[in-house]
Amino acid sequence: MPTESVPFANDGRVGGGSFQSMGLHPWLLRSLTLQGFRVPTPIQRQSIPVLLSHPPRDLVGMARTGSGKSLAFLIPLVQRLGGRHAATFGARALILLPARELALQVLKVGKELSRGWRHGEGSHAGDKDRADEDKGGQGLRWGLIVGGEGMDEQFEMISNNPDVIIATPGRLLHLIVEMNLDLRSVQYVVFDEADRLFEMGFETALTEIVHRLPPSRQTILFSATLPKSLVEFARAGLQAPKLVRLDSESKISPDLTMAFFSVKQAEKDASLLLLLRDVICVPLGSNDIRTKGEDQNSASHEQKKKRKVHDQYTAPHQTLVFAATKHHVEYLTNLLVTAGYAVSHIYGALDQVARTQQMEQFRRGLTNILVVTDVAARGIDIPVLENVVNYDFPQGARVFVHRIGRTARAGRHGWAWSFVTNVELPHLIDLQLFLGRPIKTLITSTDARNRSLYADSLILGTFARDKTDEEAEYIQSLDEANHSLPSLRQVMRKGQGMYERSKGKASQASYKRAKAMMKEPGTWGLAGAESEGTHEDERKVLLRKVNSFRPQETALEIGMRGKAGNVTLMQERRKALNKAVERAAVIPTPTHDTQFYMSHYQKGAETEKGYSLRDGATFAEQARNATFDLAGDEAIANKKRARLTWDTKKKKFIKGDGAGADNVKMVRTESGTKLPATYRSGRFDEWKAKNRISLPRVGEVENAGKRFNASAGREISSRYKGKPPRTVKSELKTADQIRRDRSTMSNRRAKNARPSHKKGKR
Repeated sequence: MPTESVPFANDGRVGGGSFQSMGLHPWLLRSLTLQGFRVPTPIQRQSIPVLLSHPPRDLVGMARTGSGKSLAFLIPLVQRLGGRHAATFGARALILLPARELALQVLKVGKELSRGWRHGEGSHAGDKDRADEDKGGQGLRWGLIVGGEGMDEQFEMISNNPDVIIATPGRLLHLIVEMNLDLRSVQYVVFDEADRLFEMGFETALTEIVHRLPPSRQTILFSATLPKSLVEFARAGLQAPKLVRLDSESKISPDLTMAFFSVKQAEKDASLLLLLRDVICVPLGSNDIRTKGEDQNSASHEQKKKRKVHDQYTAPHQTLVFAATKHHVEYLTNLLVTAGYAVSHIYGALDQVARTQQMEQFRRGLTNILVVTDVAARGIDIPVLENVVNYDFPQGARVFVHRIGRTARAGRHGWAWSFVTNVELPHLIDLQLFLGRPIKTLITSTDARNRSLYADSLILGTFARDKTDEEAEYIQSLDEANHSLPSLRQVMRKGQGMYERSKGKASQASYKRAKAMMKEPGTWGLAGAESEGTHEDERKVLLRKVNSFRPQETALEIGMRGKAGNVTLMQERRKALNKAVERAAVIPTPTHDTQFYMSHYQKGAETEKGYSLRDGATFAEQARNATFDLAGDEAIANKKRARLTWDTKKKKFIKGDGAGADNVKMVRTESGTKLPATYRSGRFDEWKAKNRISLPRVGEVENAGKRFNASAGREISSRYKGKPPRTVKSELKTADQIRRDRSTMSNRRAKNARPSHKKGKR
């Protein structure tokens, strides 16, 4: 992949290490300065000139977490769109992300970046030769399309002609099929967290979305973990892309320190409480914090605006806890709340409104612990996040890098704590090969105070046994206080079993090394290590000797002396086993000169294996998934076609598998992808008929000065400033009103017809 340099968008009169040298608009530079961005990061310094070059060029960028990748594609986006709204109908930029919280974060950063652009300044693609007074003087319109929101609100957002659409693939696919959305106007496409987007879960959505995009678009891929080979991203339609791959050697932030704990699966809860209390020192949540959060949620809009400036409360020692499934999240949340901590939680199946509220409480410091699944492992930037805890060890190096990348961002220091069971130890060894750092298991309390040791090595230890037992007894008392904990724990264990069956496997060599490591376990306790002295170290050495004691006799030799049959049998057996152990322990000496010998392993193969989208699957596994059997395929198809299935709606047996003409449950899109028929339900047509609105075609001029407001049910002029006009009062009278008016008029006539009683008049 070419990595040649691309010239800047200007002649480079200013130093190459500044935003001014990139040819950015003055108002965009002003916005960056007001937000505190004065010097670009390395990924921004190499990406922005490429994206602003002429003609536009595709780009694939990789840099470690917290390096400013979001601004690396948002700055060229605002620059190319001119910082203002286009008068023609159709979105001009599309940003695809894998998670809703990440989409909300990018939306916030984009709006802040484009705020303050002077009306009428800046030229952009999409404008035709029109009079200056017809050009829109409004700022960029941003649209958010994520799951969990109402479809009608998103219909309204599309009808208001957004310039930039930030979306998750699933809901965007639903809107594209339902609205028959035309994306030919899109000129700038961003795939953020591209390695997660191009995994199997989003294959159908991306195939249809990319098929509707124009071939002349500019495509950008960004992630913290990307392989060197771009074959896995062929579906993105890249055309001669430039590869910007930074920090491929460091992989994680140098300001991050890590520690690993060898624990038993049944003792993870006690270890978590011990870690939070004695190591991280997370304070217990108070009622004042919760009450303050409720008062702030119920405050008015003006009070919330003042709070952002004057009333920022930050909880100390904020901690992010990653769990395997939503069942783990629910159980850990209840456990920690019962223990007295202020906890928020997020998982994929949680309602979108609840997810937003939980994340907002953690961001504002109302809670100091956030329990999540991997839905929050991508791109989420949480200020002042100090600690990340891996309650369940991730199965791949990519997931681990993204998890721990939530801390130690933008020059801040952070800690990453991980629990490792015996089953997960081979994955830790794979991670050690990926990071290129040694694993150390035996260190003293003096070494435990050296923070640089945790940054250079993978420290593996255990908690003190007496403290773990105390926490286990404390959890039993919590079960009595919260009777739902035992049932939630049972559900979590079932989910743990399913999670372990679905996990990928580590390499064969890692399993061999893990078995050797488990024979000589280390017993260094990190909790309270600073206060321990030489006496405590001697005590641990003694306990380690007792723990590793193995008797020389077997059960068959107990009480036997001399040349008894069992004794002789076990001696011969022991000699044979010792020879096998000695042969296995022989380390082969290298027979090739490393200076002239070419290895059959590619240099950096372990790193590329960790970055791969297949999570390091072997060639045999990849080939098995990529092949299909041609023998007897027609017979199998005919058998499926003739099979009868029960239709619950029609209450009878029908032919087909649900995708045929007899019971259509799938629809085929323009790209040939099969989607559920519910994606094209006619709901958008009903919405248009109900609100009496018609959308212009892509490229046509939008209605000047008019935007659609769903609450009013009609198009409104901009002179109302977003407020719908009042309903005209009906002048039709009811029968009672007519009868009453007639009676009143009759009384008036009778009164006026009476003779006058005044003198001098007849």
